[in-house]
Parts: sequence; structure tokens; C-alpha cells
Amino acid sequence: MTLSAPRHVIAGALAGALALGVAGCGAGASLVGVGDAPAQVTTAAPIGRDAAQKVAERVLSQAAAAQAAPATQAQRLRTASLTGSALAVADAAAKLGSTATSPTTAPLTRTDPPKVLAVSRGTDWPRVILVQTTSGEGAAVLNLLTSPDAATPFRLSSSVTMQPGTEVAALDPLDEGSPRVTAATKLAVQPDELLTEYAASLAYPKPTPAKAVATNDPFSTAVRANAAAQAKAFGTLATLQQKHTVHPVQTVSLALRGGGALVFSLLERTDTITLKPGGKSLTPSAEFQRLVGKKALSRNAVLRSYETVAFTVPAEGKASVVGADEVLFSAKGS
Repeated sequence: MTLSAPRHVIAGALAGALALGVAGCGAGASLVGVGDAPAQVTTAAPIGRDAAQKVAERVLSQAAAAQAAPATQAQRLRTASLTGSALAVADAAAKLGSTATSPTTAPLTRTDPPKVLAVSRGTDWPRVILVQTTSGEGAAVLNLLTSPDAATPFRLSSSVTMQPGTEVAALDPLDEGSPRVTAATKLAVQPDELLTEYAASLAYPKPTPAKAVATNDPFSTAVRANAAAQAKAFGTLATLQQKHTVHPVQTVSLALRGGGALVFSLLERTDTITLKPGGKSLTPSAEFQRLVGKKALSRNAVLRSYETVAFTVPAEGKASVVGADEVLFSAKGS
């Protein structure tokens, strides 16, 4: 079954293994039942459907509690329930207050129970659970829960709102698990190359057209259009440069049934605005003013935003952007 986003909206491990050790004088190979350890199971999910559902409900409930908590408690609760790009985005949203539009806040206020879509295959680490929720606006949201080792419980590591009209092809059954993407996985383009191309295609004023990924989706189109419109508004008073940088450590990929992959990643966009000699001052946005504490700038401004993006990569053909969100997290100016 495929997963589709509504067209009218933009947008640990609980099962453990108990190891029994045999020690003491005289405990040798002649003992009944002593022999080579069984081979590691790599063709099944490490936890069952019910356990994965309980993990999803726990993690998302904890993340929702962190979002609703008073500022004096929120950071501690976020650190306990979030990790990776989800934590970075939530921290950024907290700085901006109610003006931030973050997927880490939106999907957590929900009426429908979370739906587990996939569990990573095998018993090695890290482990991944893919969960679908619905935002307050009715958009489908993809959430990644990850656990890096046996001692660390699952936490929310990424959330992204699906774009209208997009879909994710079927994943493997939950009892089989979905393989993590490796260098040996047959894909039209490997995730690292895909992300490098995508980031370069969004640069301003000199983008590099992407060959392996389509960039005519609403998010990519809006990023380019907004940069061009802002530069045009500056006219002869200021210049704009925009650069997108990939955070590869935040990239997680799961194989799709029948070939292809679902790829989550985090990009950082840097907008650099420089006043020309004829420009006297620049009035920044309300979000910028909140972070910097200045209502006017006379030289330059540097804004940094997180862009959480999800792609589907086919075995052959171009990759597609299926989900994206952004939030401003840093602003400097003089």
C-alpha cells in the first residue's frame, strides 16, 4: 500500500535479548546444549508490530509533552524525547516561539493514533521505526524514530510534512522489516550524491541544475522563487547570496519494497544579505528581530535555517521530494 499526502494541504528497542553465560570449573564442550552461537537473524524485524506501536505512542507522547512544557522544563524534556534533526528543529522553534512553523511541533498535536509504516530489518544497530501522523492542518507527516544502541531508547529523530500530491511506495511488511540502505543497494542515485546535487540546485544566484532529482516540487520551487523575489526587492540597495549545506550525519535511508528508497536528511540554508553603498538601512523580519534584538541593520545580515527534506529514490529514474519543512534558527546582523 502506498502512502499519499492530502492534495489540499501544503506542506529502546522494547524487545531485548537475554544472554546467558556459562562459567566455572568443569564447564566444557561436553555439556549438553553448549555449542556455537546461532547466526544473527537479518531477515526479520527486531521488534514486533505491537511493540513498535507502543514505542511510537510513547515517543510521540513524550515529544508532545516536551513541546507543551514550560520553558524551564522544555529543554530537558526535548533532549529526553528528541534527537538529531528533530531536536535541532525543536530547539530552533522554541527560540522563535509561536511564529515558528516546525514539523516537530505540528504532528504531535493529533487526534488519530500514530501509524507504524516500517521497522528496520535485522538485529544490528542503529534501529529505525517509520511512523505516520497527521498535522493539525490535516497533512500527512512522516516521523523517524531511532535507537543507536541497546542502552538508548527510541527517540524522535526527524519529522517532515508531506507535500500535496506526493506518495511513498510500499515498504516491506512489518514482520519482515525494511533494510537500511547501504552502498550495495541498487538505486538510481546514492543518498550522498542526491543531497549534494539537490543542495546545489537551490543556490542563489548561481544554482547548478540537478540531474538525479526533480526540483519542480512546491518546496524547491518556493525556495528559488522567494530568493529571486527578495533579491529583486532589494534592487540596487543590497545583494543576496543563498547557500544550502547538507548535514550528512542526519541522513537516514530505508529501502522500499521492490526497489528504491525513502531518504530523510537535514540541510542548512544560509542567506547572506549585504548592503551596497547606496543602501542606508535594512529592516529585518520579526523573527530576525526576535533573535538579534535589532530593528534596523546598516551593513549586513546572515540568516540560517534548517530544511528537513524527505525524498523517494527509485531504482531507475529521478528522485523526488515528497516532504519538506523549514525553520529559522540563527540570525546575525550589524
